[in-house]
Amino acid sequence: MLYADTDFFLALLKPNDWLKENAKRLYEKYKGQIKTSEATFLELLILSKKFGLDPVRLLSAVMAIIEEENEDYLRAAYYMKEHDLNPFDAVHAAKCGGTIISSDKAFDRLGIRRIKLEKPEEE
Repeated sequence: MLYADTDFFLALLKPNDWLKENAKRLYEKYKGQIKTSEATFLELLILSKKFGLDPVRLLSAVMAIIEEENEDYLRAAYYMKEHDLNPFDAVHAAKCGGTIISSDKAFDRLGIRRIKLEKPEEE
């Protein structure tokens, strides 16, 4: 397997990128052998805002390229797109399993149980 970083996926998926043709050529050559990491998914979520890319489409396309699905990051992309969360809060929400200790009220509107850091939990 070959590891690809964020630049590779952005080159393939941005409408215009100076590395697009090389990325396409390498994708065709190594199709089915490409992998990446959670760091790439997080960086792509952050950069989706910068480049005006739909985070759900972006991560779905990356998962198709690496032939692996990651529901947590798709859920995070959805939270960014539909609930206007920043990339970090979106990942926290997607990975928390339904309950989170936090003072951030952004999680309240997602239906996530928030143990309020700002006030002691009642016993």
